[in-house]
Amino acid sequence: MKISVLLLFLGIFSVSAKSYGQETNVTFNLSNVTVNEVFDAIRAQTDYSFWYDLKDVDVNRVVSVEAENKSVKHVLESIFKDKNVDIQLVDNHIVLRAKSSQPGRPATAQAHRVTGVVKDHMGDPVIGANIVEKGTTNGTITDIDGRFSIEVSPGATLIISYIGYLSKEILVNNQRNIQVNLVEDTQTLGEVVVVGFGSQKKENLTGAVSQVKMTEVLGSRPVTNAMSALQGTMPGLQITANNDAAGPGSSKNFNIRGTTSINGGGPLVLIDNVPGDIDMLNPEDIESVSVLKDAASSAIYGARAAFGVILVTTKKAQKGQRFQVNYNNNFGFQSSINEPGIANGMQWLQAYKDAQFGSGSYFAGQDIDTWIKYLGAYQQDPSQFKTYGDGIYTDPETGVNYYLNEKNVYTNMFDNFGFLQNHNASLSGGGEKITYRMSLGYNKEQGILKTDKDSYKRASASAYVSADITSWLTQSADVRYAQSTKNMPITSSSSTLYDMRKPSLYPEGYLILPDGEELLTDTPQNLLKLATDNRTIRDNTRLMSKTVVKPLSGLEMVFEYTFDKVVQNNRQNRAIMDYANIQMAKMQTAANSSLQEINEATDYHAINAYATYTRTFNEKHNLTAMVGFNQEHSKYTKLTAYAYDLINDQVPSFNTATGETKTITDQYREYSVRGAFYRLNYDYEGRYLFEANGRYDGSSKFPKKSRFGFFPSFSVGWNVAREAFMESTAGWLGELKLRGSWGQIGNQAIDPYQFTPVMSAYPANEVNWIVNGDKPVTIKAPGLVSDNFTWETVETLDFGVDIALLNNRLRGTFDWYQRDTKDMLAPGLELPALVGASAPLQNVADLRTKGWELSLNWRDKIGNWGYNVGFNLYDSRTTVTKYDNESFVLQNSNGENNYYTGYEIGTIWGYVTDGYYTVDDFEDTNTWKLKEGVTSINAVNPRPGDIKFKNLRDDDDSVNRIDAGDGTLMNPGDRQIIGNNKIRLQYGINLGVNYKGFDLNVLLQGVGKRDVWISDARRWSFASGQFGQIFDDQLDYWKPVDSANGDWTAANPNAEYFRIYGQGNNSGYNTRAQTKYLMNGSYLRVKNVTLSYNFPKSWLAPITLTSLKAFVSCENLHTFTKLMKGYDPERLSWGYPFYRTISFGFNVTL
Repeated sequence: MKISVLLLFLGIFSVSAKSYGQETNVTFNLSNVTVNEVFDAIRAQTDYSFWYDLKDVDVNRVVSVEAENKSVKHVLESIFKDKNVDIQLVDNHIVLRAKSSQPGRPATAQAHRVTGVVKDHMGDPVIGANIVEKGTTNGTITDIDGRFSIEVSPGATLIISYIGYLSKEILVNNQRNIQVNLVEDTQTLGEVVVVGFGSQKKENLTGAVSQVKMTEVLGSRPVTNAMSALQGTMPGLQITANNDAAGPGSSKNFNIRGTTSINGGGPLVLIDNVPGDIDMLNPEDIESVSVLKDAASSAIYGARAAFGVILVTTKKAQKGQRFQVNYNNNFGFQSSINEPGIANGMQWLQAYKDAQFGSGSYFAGQDIDTWIKYLGAYQQDPSQFKTYGDGIYTDPETGVNYYLNEKNVYTNMFDNFGFLQNHNASLSGGGEKITYRMSLGYNKEQGILKTDKDSYKRASASAYVSADITSWLTQSADVRYAQSTKNMPITSSSSTLYDMRKPSLYPEGYLILPDGEELLTDTPQNLLKLATDNRTIRDNTRLMSKTVVKPLSGLEMVFEYTFDKVVQNNRQNRAIMDYANIQMAKMQTAANSSLQEINEATDYHAINAYATYTRTFNEKHNLTAMVGFNQEHSKYTKLTAYAYDLINDQVPSFNTATGETKTITDQYREYSVRGAFYRLNYDYEGRYLFEANGRYDGSSKFPKKSRFGFFPSFSVGWNVAREAFMESTAGWLGELKLRGSWGQIGNQAIDPYQFTPVMSAYPANEVNWIVNGDKPVTIKAPGLVSDNFTWETVETLDFGVDIALLNNRLRGTFDWYQRDTKDMLAPGLELPALVGASAPLQNVADLRTKGWELSLNWRDKIGNWGYNVGFNLYDSRTTVTKYDNESFVLQNSNGENNYYTGYEIGTIWGYVTDGYYTVDDFEDTNTWKLKEGVTSINAVNPRPGDIKFKNLRDDDDSVNRIDAGDGTLMNPGDRQIIGNNKIRLQYGINLGVNYKGFDLNVLLQGVGKRDVWISDARRWSFASGQFGQIFDDQLDYWKPVDSANGDWTAANPNAEYFRIYGQGNNSGYNTRAQTKYLMNGSYLRVKNVTLSYNFPKSWLAPITLTSLKAFVSCENLHTFTKLMKGYDPERLSWGYPFYRTISFGFNVTL
């Protein structure tokens, strides 16, 4: 952290404070070591801690020192001789500062004594805080109780400062006793940011890099996944739900600065410089996360970094750190949120009747009018009906079952709560030569579905040790292991948990079939009872060795080797279980009992070797140069075994499978990456900054003649606030830095072997001919490939400004960028169908993304109250600038958008809604012929209550008629661009307030603009026709006044939804993409609220505790959205629901 005001000391020190340092002696013999290493040696033999500003003390200066039972003060004076550094020893604190040149207080001034106490934001005394009379060198520091005493001139102003806190000025006037509360300065110019293969001071960064400390964003939140904690914390980092892996322990999708390629891909995630699975990493083991967003910051990683880089740095111990043990836990209760609301029984029956399904009968045989009569009577007096099970009444005359009990079958499958628990323990410490840290973590998440068949647990362990073998050689090792187990239910192959067709009267319990057998119905809750397991066990072993050699002053050479192995086993068994549907038919969960097991393994080897040389010339020119080599190799194998007809499907085994065939298939994939890289940093007095990066990369994923490429980047910066002409702003402007960067990165995010034609055999069940009485082995046609395609190239231009105001209380960053992805892989030409294969991929498409990012943070304190506000906002848009679609065809045969030059990613084509057709639009109610001049619809015969669209385009073939034209950009018919489904204006807001140990933190996160088109069973009433249902927010559908008597006037002309009478006729037409039903996907989510209390240190000292914190937290407290219930704005589909977690726990350090 930056020291906002330089540490100033003079002093009047107590005898005891001086004598401690004079009487504490050390012994060591160190040669060619840095000043920082001398500090480590002193810490190892004493209880001293060091406090200094990096601007005052060059801790990387190389020195040699020999001490044989010498006092600490003597040692420090020897290494800082002639260095203009003042040394002050107070109790067990050593404070170093640049010697002041300010004048002392005039001796003639009349003085009076002021006493006081300085406390931190927790209310604890601050030891060694600097108390200086402004404009003089008259000063002192606080004692062990945070108290001070100083004589000052009349009208004096005191400056109180301390490392890591904002300085404070107090006008004394006639005060004799003063209490001062300092505010933390958590974001400062001296902050060190982790970058590729090293770190840099934040004030010297020229690339677009964001970094957060994991303790700040994780806090006491009940999350098991590190990416969940990062959502909304950094501009440009988009984190969304992974719909393919919903449920407990679900992973996240993440993206940096929008779409990079039409071929997909995600950021490179590096754990301590090597790719790894962040889902398997315990969040409590993470020190910080850096996001490298532009080419200047990520080009050093070459071909893997086209989509940006996420650098995860794990926790290590520090030299001289005392031994400490930490334990923290989190116990949480989860409940589902945003469940869809279905219409009640009477509403559903009336809507079913209005829809005119089945001539007034339900598809299962119930007469709708009779059902309405029975339901009304049952609601008045249930005792008059002899029912069984879940309100099932059998009509004594017809024998037909009528279902009279109401419930929401979707919410009935959820428990009242799921239970979550996290436990983490660590121990760490460090001496003069050895540092170490070990940790254990255990996370268990019992999901919210009944029967507890949705669960996740993870156990992790890590051990780190670093040893100084000699003064120039350091060796460290890091060993990590994690195992996760996730289970999700496998339900019926013909019915799913999230089937949206069941109304509120659907029976939940059992049915008695005509043969007398009692079976459960096919509601979600019952399907859960019958479900079997889909279990995935994932093991991750990671071994890392790091050797650091410092042969010369300013030169550091590093060699890293990492082995990362991931083994995953997925086991799915299906059992044959009987159940019934409301048509009184016996159903089975599977046609055959079966067992499938998939074993996957990935072995990853990585070598990094790099050397960094740092030197300062004439105390003004600072130069850092790095060169390095990287090689990585990945080997993936997959084995799938499948068998069916098990003897006992409750105890599945391949040995007990009696099916005719057992299937075994395998896959293999291997690739290597090799590259040499460099980075050159230069700055002149910290004002003018320059950085150059480059990497020469090769990837085995490309043909031999196209495997290598060179990817450079350049960036510059200007610290304007350090210029002489800005001295007048020094009181309120702490930083003003302008920066710009340009660079290129390759993209190798494709599958291996794309340049190799392969052939495969048809499965026997797909061979439809017989030769000599047998099905012959039949080979598929080989795919067409290109032997000369190569890297996609991502070129980024970035301009940014960093600013700090008002003693760093307000800090801000703004970036504008343009990113061009060139030579994207796409089909290079259109081939006729008779070729029998698709066109090979070639480098023929380009893409451009433009965007901006803004981050603002304010932190201050008023009396005992501290508060902070953080805000980040970012936006981007992506357009295809080159694509081989000469006809500009808008959509393919599946209704998906085609790419074409000028296409904006996320475009939604649709019609412009123009109200409903009314009876006045027709000549009569017999022929339903439209009047002259009324817009018609191609291949549709509209009726009153159908959607009417605006006629946007006429041609020779279509006059005043709604159609899709010829489906090209030149003739889209009556469609136009009505929206865009890409996420826009993403933001995060952090709010915090603290008072005497109490901390309240709130995280808000959301999206400011997004258009959403959804067309599924939840979106439309009776989407499955007579087998469907209607939801409680769909009851406002268009109705005629009295159609039975010929009155087709609209009873509700401004209805939200189109007609449902004659539902099967035009439902597909009414639900086509259009402006009326385009939904607003923007939202604001109260992501987390945490209240914690840090117990005063004075309470803990008698029981030998260093810190103790208790907390209560709520995750996903509330979401403000305009979407229909059941659609979460992060998922946009009904499935395993999002849930709210309320948790509590404590964190204790010994």
